Amino acid sequence: MKRRSLLSALLASSLMLCFASASADEPLVGKLVSTGSDTLGALTSIWAEMLTARHPRVSMQVRAIGSGAAPTALIQGTADIGPMSRPMSPAEISAFTRKFGYQPTAVPVAEDALAVFVHRDNPLEVISTAQLDAIFSGTRRCGYPRAIRDWGSLGLAEHWSHRVISVYGRSAASGTYSVFRRQVLCSGDFAVYLNRLVGSSAVVRAVAMDENGIGYASAGYLNDSVKRLRVVHDDGVEEAVLARRLFVYINRPPQTSIDEVTAAFLDMVFSVEGQREVSRLGYGALDKAELVKLRQDLGLGDA
Repeated sequence: MKRRSLLSALLASSLMLCFASASADEPLVGKLVSTGSDTLGALTSIWAEMLTARHPRVSMQVRAIGSGAAPTALIQGTADIGPMSRPMSPAEISAFTRKFGYQPTAVPVAEDALAVFVHRDNPLEVISTAQLDAIFSGTRRCGYPRAIRDWGSLGLAEHWSHRVISVYGRSAASGTYSVFRRQVLCSGDFAVYLNRLVGSSAVVRAVAMDENGIGYASAGYLNDSVKRLRVVHDDGVEEAVLARRLFVYINRPPQTSIDEVTAAFLDMVFSVEGQREVSRLGYGALDKAELVKLRQDLGLGDA
């Protein structure tokens, strides 16, 4: 009798181990929706493809409509991931906190530079931040004495001297718009004649087709159809660095683990392959030390 009981116990134990092993080997199943930054749109789409290739039973939808859409989508629960090319504003964080009782989790995923560019046939090479403010802004808070509306005001001669500058930029929902406004316009207001376009690629295309055009966008979107300008401070010598961090925001209650599907996505972002795509698209990858710390902070384990 005792022997039969022992055999039954061993059989039950073996079955439990088998079930545990089968459970551990079960494929990841789920769906993710990403709503937010256009700047991060291409990268997020690539990461989504990598995620679904690794986990075929996971689907991911990417809506790249501007950073301003991310907080609303997270608050309304229509998105799991909110890519943003700027930090959330205090008002956006406050709105999220009122809804959930805790703040959203900001996860840095890459570094980016803003670029200012003109048509490839434009002879201009260098421009100062104050001159940019005088071109793009109606308030000129950076101190330039007058508005700049033609290329002659920037020293271009001959047939360029009387040409009116066409000004292109992003819409107000864009994180790129907000960062440029803060870093270049001294937090002033954009001029009413700014052509506001949806997407950095649209700004690049517009300037490429307009000899009188000047625009700004994420450096990762530039190509040979436009010419990037060297941006300097008012002294005309020291280079002005227009840089920012790119984020993914998630809704993570305090003292809880990230859900498996979101964790798998972030694991892909922080992988060697994921960060290699960051560099390939012209952005700055995160350094190894930060990647290790992010994994620890988010409970993702070792790479």
